[in-house]
Parts: sequence; C-alpha cells; structure tokens
Amino acid sequence: MDEARSYFDARGQVFAPHEGAARIVSLSSGLTDLLFALDLGEKLVGCTGDCAKSMDGLVAISKVGEIDDLDLRKIADLNPTHILVHLSATPQPVIDALAAADLPLLAVDVQMVQDNLDLYTLLGGVFQVPTAADSLARRFEAAQARVKMAMRAKSLRRVLYLDQDNPYKTIAKQSYAGSLMALARFELVGAPDQFQSADDAVIIEPESLILGVDRVLFNGSPARFKRAQIKAFAERYEVPRAKLIRLDHDLADQFGARAIDVMDELIALREKADRAD
Repeated sequence: MDEARSYFDARGQVFAPHEGAARIVSLSSGLTDLLFALDLGEKLVGCTGDCAKSMDGLVAISKVGEIDDLDLRKIADLNPTHILVHLSATPQPVIDALAAADLPLLAVDVQMVQDNLDLYTLLGGVFQVPTAADSLARRFEAAQARVKMAMRAKSLRRVLYLDQDNPYKTIAKQSYAGSLMALARFELVGAPDQFQSADDAVIIEPESLILGVDRVLFNGSPARFKRAQIKAFAERYEVPRAKLIRLDHDLADQFGARAIDVMDELIALREKADRAD
C-alpha cells in the first residue's frame, strides 16, 4: 500500500493509513460484520446492542447503547481511534451529537450497490488491510455479475415494497435497498426517486396501488413484519397469499460483506416472484 495515500470518508474528512493499534467502535451491524470480514474483529472495542443481536461472538465487546440512544460517555471512555457510523441509517441529531462530543468519527454512506467497492477501499486503506479488501471487492464483482447474467432476459416486474407497518411506508428508488431491487429487475411502484435524509419516509396507501402491481414485497426484518402482519394485510386488502413475499432481510442492512451473499438471494427472490404466476 502507498503509505502517502489519503482516504476521504462520507463527511469529507481525510484519513491516512492508521499507524499503531486501532480501537474501533462500530455503530452499525453491517459495518461490524464487515470488520470481521476484513480480519479486523480484534480491533473492535465497542458496538451497539443491535450489532450484538445480529452477530455471534460479541459477548465480550462493550455495548454503547442503540443508534438513537447512545451512551457518549461510555464511547469516550473506550478511548476509540475510530467510530464507524453509517450516515444513511443514522438520524442527523445523533451525528451532530457525536461530532459535538469531538469523537473520532469515520463516516460511510452506502447509498447505491456500487458504493460497496468504495467502502472496501476506504476501510482497507485506513486500517491497512488492502489484500482482504481487494478479495472482498473481487467476490462482490463476481456476485453482481451473476445477478446481471440471471436477469439478462427478465422483464421488469412492478412491485409494491412495504418497508414498515402502521403506517405503511416504502423506500426510495435511489436508495441502497432500491438499487438492489433494480438489480433484480423490480420496478418500485409508489416509491419516490429519493429521500433527502435518513429521517425521511413516504407513507403510502396500499389499496390504491395493489391492482397495478405484480407482487407485494415486505421488509424481511422481524422487527418490521411478522407473519401475522402479512396475513392481516392479505385479509384486509383481499390479496392472494401467493402474491405476497416476505424477504429474508432488511435490504438496507445488506451492505459491506453482506452485499456478496445478498446477490444470490436476489436471484432466488426473483425466481420466487416469477414462480408465483
């Protein structure tokens, strides 16, 4: 690696390759997962409770609260060299509070599928693990190529994507989850082109949209949609169950190392949507 090279994070801050022992606090489960994929797990000294729930082996790592209720004093006491934060998934007041506390933020913002490559380069460069980062990049490109090959003869399918319940909300087309949907040749009905911030959302009324879509897709996070909620949706709007598909994950979280596996899951999702005809 070129030791003179500098790297820019999503807030425009400049980082040189870190010398000495890194002490990393991760405020995103996707970023925590990526640290381990880059062989940086031993550098992790703190994470959120959500990270601990979504990954094994974090029992000994200090928990610093949840993304909307962080313990800034505890974070500072861990003496971190870097605090990893995902801007698109973090409310602006939280970003402001972290910055005001003069904590060493390293911000990323994975807004589209291709941004994963920049993410690998950034963390691989700052933490001096370029070989591991390059390996992830090659695997990601191969996985993305598989999706494009599988979709080459597919026509667009019009879908309604429900991101959360009570009230029903959808995602933006120009978002990370939206770009994954586009890879699988799904056209998002009722979705805006983009949101202005992580706090934005669009409330939709499914009744006015259902007749114009082929499928209704539901966020796969158990915290967003459980089976009982999908059953209730089918009964309320009189939609055949075959037309309703619950994803395996919250797509917004499937970045970093997870982006590699989610590519094959997109192929399976599209096949499932096609079989329902």
